[in-house]
Amino acid sequence: MDATLLEQLLYEDESSTLDFKKDQYEFDGGSDDERSELLKDILGFANGWRRSDGYILIGVDDVRGGRSIVVGTTEHLVDHALQQFVNSRLNRPLRFAYEVCPVDGNQIRVIRIEEQPRPFYLKKNYGKLEKHKVYVRTGSSTDPSKPATPEEIVQMGMSTSASSPEAELMVEFAHAELDDVIGSELPWAAELCNVPELEDIPKQTTAVHRTPWVSTLMQFRASPVTKC
Repeated sequence: MDATLLEQLLYEDESSTLDFKKDQYEFDGGSDDERSELLKDILGFANGWRRSDGYILIGVDDVRGGRSIVVGTTEHLVDHALQQFVNSRLNRPLRFAYEVCPVDGNQIRVIRIEEQPRPFYLKKNYGKLEKHKVYVRTGSSTDPSKPATPEEIVQMGMSTSASSPEAELMVEFAHAELDDVIGSELPWAAELCNVPELEDIPKQTTAVHRTPWVSTLMQFRASPVTKC
């Protein structure tokens, strides 16, 4: 994580995009209820109303109106285990990252939740959380007793559709024999050829060896085609 961004976050207050945790989550060896606390917070950020990535800083004591205190934590979560724990329980894959960052001589843990299509919800009940409920972070907290309403869920889907990029089709030309890419533009030119009127073409009265162009000319005489 960029050190400048991390320093900026330490001066911000908790919000819909930022949360501070003094202690590490009870994950390894924790009960389902304890582990569901981490799941709830990640879901809250993923479903939250925001226009940027969300961050959970673990090992930081919140200070409102000033720089939060970095206390650090020695308890580490294994990224692949955390990814499997979260995504195996959700209706769709959720993109987030977990990393260790050194600050003020201590190590803190940072969970970054990307802005992405939503809503997210559990396929089965787990710990304190119920399936099919869309938990959303409002302000500086995620209240599991106040999941998103049906109207809010509809708005999530609509905002996702509006922000989704449109598909684009790109066509490039290539030389088939040389296996050489020409590019997305292919220059070409055309020339209009005027054939003389039939009565203006002299008739051949003696037998001569016809060259290819003479044979072609004779074909033009026999054909009603006037332009090429």
